[in-house]
Amino acid sequence: MQPIRHPATHGADARVCGMVALRANRHPGWHNGRLLGWRRTQCGIGFGGAMIIAVLVVFFVKVGIAMVPAYTSFLQVRSIMDKVHERPEVVQGGVRSIRSSLVTQLGINNIKSVAVNDFKFARDPDGLLLSVAYEVRQPLVANIDVVMSFDHEVLLAKP
Repeated sequence: MQPIRHPATHGADARVCGMVALRANRHPGWHNGRLLGWRRTQCGIGFGGAMIIAVLVVFFVKVGIAMVPAYTSFLQVRSIMDKVHERPEVVQGGVRSIRSSLVTQLGINNIKSVAVNDFKFARDPDGLLLSVAYEVRQPLVANIDVVMSFDHEVLLAKP
């Protein structure tokens, strides 16, 4: 049996939210500007639901704000490492020259999340393998931290 719809509601939404008759066999009448026998049903989200959504949005924005600087600095480190092979005089100078160039570039870009000791060098048949692996820990709330680990490798060809 279909509920009686309020005259102001239209379509399928009248069954979900709006005015619904208390008893389908009773035709409501008007009393003091209100329809008798009709009850209102909730439409939309309540205050509690809105607060939960607001808390979740604020949490994820805070996590994003904590993580974005670490990722941008990693992208800069990766770019610095990829550009080392474009300078043959640095690669020919060996590990000491490469390390000095990395320190200079990290200082120019104001990157403090990576230490010089995080860069590792390994001999490869095709050249020299430059790699970096490090973690960044950002405080989030009280004793909750966001830990991000980054690693990247570049093969520097023999000159």
